[in-house]
Amino acid sequence: MTSAPSNKQPTKISKLQTAAIIIIAFTVTIAMFYYMGVFDEFQDTDSADDSTNLTPARNLEGTWKTTFPVTFYIKTDYETFGELQDVGSENRTMTWIITETSDENIVNVEVYFTASNRQLVADSGYVPDVSPMFLEGVISGTRLTLKTGDRTICECNFTTDIITATWSDHWSMVYEQQVYTKTNSLILTRQ
Repeated sequence: MTSAPSNKQPTKISKLQTAAIIIIAFTVTIAMFYYMGVFDEFQDTDSADDSTNLTPARNLEGTWKTTFPVTFYIKTDYETFGELQDVGSENRTMTWIITETSDENIVNVEVYFTASNRQLVADSGYVPDVSPMFLEGVISGTRLTLKTGDRTICECNFTTDIITATWSDHWSMVYEQQVYTKTNSLILTRQ
């Protein structure tokens, strides 16, 4: 059996279809060259400028205060050596004085506080932390992280006039101790 010759003529391609095929072929060719690295010599490959921190979105310099006392919770390992347990709480009013440094992403933060209404269990072993504290603030966008050395003490978000923070300071004196707030319960306003 032989097959009969086909009488079908190739269909003509319209100008629009031809243009679409050429555009697709050109795009695929350029993409292929890009991924092969043909265009690398035309691109800036110095990534040193790309690794910098975000610049501050707002100026933080100035005095910031809590408008009402904030509850700080206290843990120690006095009774359970090596395992922190809640032993009480106290209220703190805070004032932060923020000053600039030569690095626009770093600020100095003086933290002053007064404690009131301290309520501790008997034999808590708590040795209060001191006021003032001198901390370094690292700014990234609208985030501020307060540190002393390599230890993070406070994570904050800020706007033009409000800092919302979560405090968690952990240190060793005679016993391990931690003073902390609930998430975002520390609120300071610009004065």
